Amino acid sequence: MIVLSNTTGSERADTVLRGIIGIYEAVFPDRVRGYYLEGSYADGIGIATSDIDLEIVFKDELQDDERGKARQIAESCALMSAVELDYAVTDEKELSSGVVPIFKKSIPVYGEDVRDTFPLMAQDKWTSNRMHAAYWLTINIYHRPENMLSPLAYPDPAGEFYGYDNRKLRLPDGSEVDSTRNLVRTTGWIASALLACKAGKMLATKRECFQSYHECLEPEDAQLLHDIYEQCRQQWNYLIPEDAEDRETLSGICARTLAFENRFLEVYKRFLLAGFS
Repeated sequence: MIVLSNTTGSERADTVLRGIIGIYEAVFPDRVRGYYLEGSYADGIGIATSDIDLEIVFKDELQDDERGKARQIAESCALMSAVELDYAVTDEKELSSGVVPIFKKSIPVYGEDVRDTFPLMAQDKWTSNRMHAAYWLTINIYHRPENMLSPLAYPDPAGEFYGYDNRKLRLPDGSEVDSTRNLVRTTGWIASALLACKAGKMLATKRECFQSYHECLEPEDAQLLHDIYEQCRQQWNYLIPEDAEDRETLSGICARTLAFENRFLEVYKRFLLAGFS
């Protein structure tokens, strides 16, 4: 039986982790260096609707067939998991060039703890990583046209929440409902990118990005991010509220989000024009 070296604090999530790790250990005996928990559970702020963010680090270098099989297993586990699963499969060779801050703050749950073995990614590389990732996510998660550098439109201008509720969230009973998970995720990634680009901050967790923004950047955007984090995540647990007043509040938050996305887009365009890659 798999014994976790650290717990998520949720027996349900721990059971999922033990199952996933058990499968990888059976399919790839002595090939995985360690399993690392990231995201809300690692940050100590997991809630009932939090997903599991798991990084699986293989020893040495993954062969192409291994990498494909490892990702296929993760995708299958995600389909069967009682808790939503977000995963990353990597190897020691890939990490040797520098790891992202969230890996340094991850929690090892099985195998060896090699977090201190790898250097932190350089600031300029982190900034480029965050800027491109935030742009990619903002475009793709809402099915916007690719290579779009003109002002964005709402994902669904006619929707009650303007299309920012397009992510399904799996409840403990297995049912799926609309949620604001994509709204929280995209604005968090944009905040991380802008904090890196404009303030030289290497922050990755939701809590750090949302809470640090008001210290460095525009008050208007800081208030929006505060409202998204405190209400969409903390108060409503990513769920769409049923109360009419709360729904009106959420609609207002979503209405303000487009301007924030477009302000990021302007910064991203200047970033590209400056020759960064």
